[in-house]
Amino acid sequence: MIEFRAVTKRFPDGTVAVDALDLVADSGKITVLVGPSGCGKTTSLRMINRMIEPSDGTILIDDLDIRSANPAVLRRGIGYVIQQAGLFPHRTVLDNVATVPMLTGWGRRRARARAAELLELVGLPTAMGRRYPAQLSGGQQQRVGVARALAADPPVLLMDEPFSAVDPVVREGLQDELLRLQSELGKTVVFVTHDIDEAIKLGDRVAVLREGGRLAQFAPPAELLARPADDFVASFVGRDRGYRALSFVGADGLTVHPLRTVAVGDAVPAVDEWSLAVDPAGRPRGWLPPGSAADQLTEDVLVPGGSLYTQGGPLRGALDAALSSPAGRGAVVDADGKLAGGVDAAEVLALLSAQRDGS
Repeated sequence: MIEFRAVTKRFPDGTVAVDALDLVADSGKITVLVGPSGCGKTTSLRMINRMIEPSDGTILIDDLDIRSANPAVLRRGIGYVIQQAGLFPHRTVLDNVATVPMLTGWGRRRARARAAELLELVGLPTAMGRRYPAQLSGGQQQRVGVARALAADPPVLLMDEPFSAVDPVVREGLQDELLRLQSELGKTVVFVTHDIDEAIKLGDRVAVLREGGRLAQFAPPAELLARPADDFVASFVGRDRGYRALSFVGADGLTVHPLRTVAVGDAVPAVDEWSLAVDPAGRPRGWLPPGSAADQLTEDVLVPGGSLYTQGGPLRGALDAALSSPAGRGAVVDADGKLAGGVDAAEVLALLSAQRDGS
């Protein structure tokens, strides 16, 4: 557990970056700090590992005042992930990850073995350990940064906008990867972002900070969306917070309909309805418009199908799949990505209405 007790950071020019912050980041949970630029998010994060010293107040990690610990020793027990990964360009990926264990006294062989395990844990092949950071994509570098932060198995992980420098598709994948890792490792994570969608997706609890480093609201994401504390929070969360709140509504009872399908590579006749093309494994590849025919169906004639809804996910995913589909019906897949059927937006909204009415 990380606890802020009336923590203030005042810089020599008189600027107050954080103002009397009271906040508890629960053990084994992800606590997200979110807010506009200049609200003290990163300053608050960096005070935890004493990269910035508080002016007033107390920060405790598992009831230990961080000021009683040697800063270097304190930091070795705290993983730290930043934008652009911050990797050493002259070291291989494997040695980048092995750096922290070696600093704590591990032998080179043991540290490299641990690094190889962690590369697999974050979804990278061990063979990639022989490459240098410049040979990796941005998303791969961020995965290496996470692996390095986990290398000494720290109980606390600090993440300062770690996914903001990658494109939206890669960013979503990295967010999913973090949630998967957290489900396995159960670290105490403090995560900084300016993106409210990222905060809502990742956070067990979300702290909204306003300019001047004052806490505006600290609550679970569903509560934050349903009951913003004031106009500032309501404005920051956004006018579409009702749609975002669907991320916390289950889809039990949603009807999944059969869809007309065609197989990539097969001959297909012209029909008067949209058809969903699937690959040999049964995974959706795109939509074939009405009236289209082909002697051998290729993917270049398909219309992109919007998002896919994975069975068992929240209602927001089902509605988004239905609304983004050119066919007016969203594709539903199972956990392996294989087509399970389709959903209609009207039925998603009807289910939502029934749940709210308690019927």
